[in-house]
Amino acid sequence: MKRAEELAYESIIEMILSRSYAPGDRLVESELAELLNLSRTPIRNVLRKLAAEGLLEVRGNKGCYIPQLSPEDMAMVFKARAHLEGKAAMEAAYCRTEHDIDTLKELLAKEKNKYEEGDKKEYAAVNDQFHLLIASMCGNKYIEKFTRQVFWRSGLYIFYFDRFYVPSAPDEVLRDSSKSISCIQHAEIVNAIIIGDGNLAENAIRSHIYSTYSKMVNRVPYVGHIVGINHNFV
Repeated sequence: MKRAEELAYESIIEMILSRSYAPGDRLVESELAELLNLSRTPIRNVLRKLAAEGLLEVRGNKGCYIPQLSPEDMAMVFKARAHLEGKAAMEAAYCRTEHDIDTLKELLAKEKNKYEEGDKKEYAAVNDQFHLLIASMCGNKYIEKFTRQVFWRSGLYIFYFDRFYVPSAPDEVLRDSSKSISCIQHAEIVNAIIIGDGNLAENAIRSHIYSTYSKMVNRVPYVGHIVGINHNFV
């Protein structure tokens, strides 16, 4: 990705993470270009990339929008994640390499550090790397492709409804025990992959995904409350 596109990509992700946009909002190419002081070409390319990844949706010739979120969609998204990532983790346990294992261990250590620092942006980035690395380890390009798409879509629910990602969240939220549990669950997934137990790896990652889903599910009906109070929504 070219530098201008990298800047546009990082900036738009940050705007989504900080809730500058609410579900249903349109991302206007010309406005983003002016805001980021970039030409429209890298903005256009990034919007297409984000749409392909599932973070945005294209509505005919009207442009790109933050998808509308709902409890029903959330249930389907996380169920799809559990199935896809479960199979990916199983296959990863069978075809892992020493390099894969070393990288997973490094990500576990980095994730723990970012959680303890309360660095939401970097914590999210490491979490993404962890899950997508396992998908890439499975050796099946189709599982990897669809895992990426549904993982990014689930990220919208996490960004908007996980208390950890609330802008200006108080320290007790940034130290939310659920994130500590998530780190522990990631370690369990890695241990299963290290010992080559595919069934254990599958069950561990499915349990982790359902745990993430269950702690947010009761918050999703309040999606409408995000609009107009983006930076105060808890």
